[in-house]
Amino acid sequence: MNKLDKYITWFVPSSAYVNQESLRLSRLFINSCFLTALFALGYFAMSIYMSGFYFAGAMIISVVVFLLLPFALRQGVNIDILSNVFLALIALVYILLVYWDGGIRRANVAPWVVLLPAIAMMMRGVKTAVAWLVIGLIIVAVFASFTFRGQTFDIKFDTSKDPVFHVLSMCGLLCIISFIIFISERGKREAQKKLEAQNDALEKLNAEKNSFLSIVAHDLKNPLASVRAFAEISANDKTTPEKRKTYLQYIAVSADRMFELIKNLLDVNMIESGKMGLKYANICINDLIEGYIVQTAPVALGKQIQLVSQLPEGKVYLKTDKARLEQILENFISNAMKYSPGGTNVYVQLTDESGYVEIAVKDEGPGIDKSEIDKLFKQYSVVSSIPREGEHAMGLGLAIVKKIADAFGAGVGCLSEKGKGCTFYVRLPKES
Repeated sequence: MNKLDKYITWFVPSSAYVNQESLRLSRLFINSCFLTALFALGYFAMSIYMSGFYFAGAMIISVVVFLLLPFALRQGVNIDILSNVFLALIALVYILLVYWDGGIRRANVAPWVVLLPAIAMMMRGVKTAVAWLVIGLIIVAVFASFTFRGQTFDIKFDTSKDPVFHVLSMCGLLCIISFIIFISERGKREAQKKLEAQNDALEKLNAEKNSFLSIVAHDLKNPLASVRAFAEISANDKTTPEKRKTYLQYIAVSADRMFELIKNLLDVNMIESGKMGLKYANICINDLIEGYIVQTAPVALGKQIQLVSQLPEGKVYLKTDKARLEQILENFISNAMKYSPGGTNVYVQLTDESGYVEIAVKDEGPGIDKSEIDKLFKQYSVVSSIPREGEHAMGLGLAIVKKIADAFGAGVGCLSEKGKGCTFYVRLPKES
């Protein structure tokens, strides 16, 4: 955006950003005001040169009004009202010019009346253009009637003295209309491009939504079917108490899977709706990591995975949201265990640097191809690496991590090579 665009944008009211057309019309109106003020300033200079001091005074007043209209727009005055004020001022300038030139004698004053329907068409559409065309024709007809009856006015601004005035006025007409047409068409093209980009984004979101719904339907269908099957078997009178206990455990596992899915969906919805409030407190990161490892160790042992903490000797304190940081750690560790084979280790590392604290989770799994790392933290994105048997990947956990990290002002990333495991990390700034 160049400096001129920044100045123009400053005058655009916030209400104009509701849609591209309102924004385009507001920018067109502002540009038209400035261009017409410049055009009127040229008339002012010519009238001084030709000793038309009455008209010079009228021109300088019109320049001031043209320049004030964008400020009125910024203050929230309706653009329809301001557009008509703008056009009415052009009509008034034309009337004064004809009156002080002794009536309609030459074409020198034509630019002002020609501007009426041309600018009205670009700013407000066909109906407004027709209305101002009729007004312009009425003005011309009134002055023409005086001419046909031989009635004249005192000449206070004789445009016939200098042919340069005629040349400059016609050139000014061409320039101002050309510039306004250019601005109008450029605005339409930009609005069209933005609309196309928005449509592409919506189509992409729709495709992601459909893919997501398919994943949800699939992931809910299997555990629900298991719950129903085991519930029916458990209700059978011939089922022994030992088997019934086992089946109930299977039901609990399936329920946990469905609960995790729904929890992730609620997290995504809450974060995207801006309802994720952060509650900051000064906490010991060492204790947070060790506490979470103790809680998760039984699950890891059940998968034949060893959780190993690699912490600095000194305590590391940070002012942050404990619950959300635990959520990041939970997603990193559960993701590492999901892809790590039995008999391997998952390392939780803590690094205290001068400007930030880094928490990293390193696994000994199959790793990720470098070409897929960029999409890891995107919603519903699933990489080609295959989880352990019985595990499922929805592409939500790491997306939630990214959104929480953004709220912290932290950075997240992944270091990996195919066949050499992954290291996921979050870098939390010490100054929140």
